[in-house]
Amino acid sequence: MEIRRIYVICVDRDADITRKTGEKGPILGREENLRVAVKLGLADPTESDTNTIFEAVRLYDFYREQGREVRVATLVGDENVGVVSDEAIARQLDEILAEFKPDGVVLVTDGAEDEHILPIVESRAKVISISRVIVKQSEQLESTYYLLLDFMKSIANDPKLSRIIIGLPGIALVLYMLLGPHSWRLIGGVLGVFLIIKGFDLEGVIFRSFQDFKTSFIAGRLSFFTYLVAVILAILGTFIGWREVEVHGYVSITEGVPDFIVASIDFFMFAALIALLGKSIDALLEEESVSRYMILMVFVIALRLILDSVALYIRGNIANDMFALSLTLGLVLTMVAFLGIRGRGKKTAKA
Repeated sequence: MEIRRIYVICVDRDADITRKTGEKGPILGREENLRVAVKLGLADPTESDTNTIFEAVRLYDFYREQGREVRVATLVGDENVGVVSDEAIARQLDEILAEFKPDGVVLVTDGAEDEHILPIVESRAKVISISRVIVKQSEQLESTYYLLLDFMKSIANDPKLSRIIIGLPGIALVLYMLLGPHSWRLIGGVLGVFLIIKGFDLEGVIFRSFQDFKTSFIAGRLSFFTYLVAVILAILGTFIGWREVEVHGYVSITEGVPDFIVASIDFFMFAALIALLGKSIDALLEEESVSRYMILMVFVIALRLILDSVALYIRGNIANDMFALSLTLGLVLTMVAFLGIRGRGKKTAKA
């Protein structure tokens, strides 16, 4: 059956029209709807119901140009959205349908909220179409949306960005799930290590160390086993140093740093020396120079002397003359190691 008689119905369920203009529903006819739409637009230019009424009028003109018999009305509910507003809309709907009995109804809304009255309309008339009016945003806001969308796509497609922006928060959430509120210290530690690596550009050093470790494992070199021992010693040193700080119950980190260094410095030193010793033996077996590893061992010992003496001095466990002697010896060894590295670099450049 051809639909000849059509009623275009605009719905304002929460009564923004009445609240902002004082107009009550139903608003009948093309001219009245245009008048109320202009009045509402002047009262609040951001109100989406203005555009909804204009869309209803546009549909009215569209069907009229097709030669159909058409009416347009705006139904206004109540600020008390729910039973009260739906009763008001149902009452107005019965009123306009009694005056003009359409073959079909076109429902115009500005979102899902107004579409809650769809069952009310369907119980009284045949709904042939629903037009939802979505207001376009400003150019700047729309540009911002697409910039954010492109940014999210670039994150998903870039492994480096995804590890930082998606991976780190993911690790934090998993740690919080496993450890609860106590996980924040561990999360802070992980974040601190990450910032140190990025801040001091240590990614290349860590990557090369990992590659050396993997190569040593594949080739069955001695350095693979010395690396394992070094990692175990470093973890043990960290644990012992942390326990030493916890035993004293320091309030601030700076107060506990000297105790942490004194308790763990030897473990870190032996971890570095054992790793370098393994590399030295591998170099000897492959008939390569071991001078750079010897120089690094000297540097490790010098660094141990300096850090330990400074920590003991802060704690007050070392006399001034012994502190000066240890510091001087450490600096001398550091200079020796530095000169050795420079000398080796010059020889390599000449070669």
